[in-house]
Amino acid sequence: MEETHVSAEDVFAVQQLAVAYADAVSRGDVHQAVQAYAPDGRLETPTTEPAVGRDAVEATISASVARLELVFQTVHLGLVQVAGDRAQARFPITEWARRLGDEQPFLFLGWYEDEAVRLAEGWRFSRRRLVPRTFAKPEFLSGSLLPLSGLELSL
Repeated sequence: MEETHVSAEDVFAVQQLAVAYADAVSRGDVHQAVQAYAPDGRLETPTTEPAVGRDAVEATISASVARLELVFQTVHLGLVQVAGDRAQARFPITEWARRLGDEQPFLFLGWYEDEAVRLAEGWRFSRRRLVPRTFAKPEFLSGSLLPLSGLELSL
């Protein structure tokens, strides 16, 4: 990607996009998470077929989390390059999950490699590719889940 004058505002906006997505996923609000994608955005993961368009992305994520009682995704500060109305980014993520029923915990470490585009509504993902580093079944993460009603701010 050819580098041009990059504003801190654009870099911050792309970082906030990744954080907003992780926050929505962690709260179980898949519909809100999908709003981080462009209308024709693409999600690629190693365990699903590529999903193109917000409806397909929402269906793919919804199916992936349907049997989980907990998904808690932490996005770490990533690298962002902006060139005009397009950006590329790589965000390391940690995702904790726990399956319904048997409460089997999972830990995923990896990255999102992202392409974003500036639209009238702001920056949105045109492509997200989930790249795994490791997937484990830790022996902990057995505590009680507290209700999401503890969150008070509407951000």
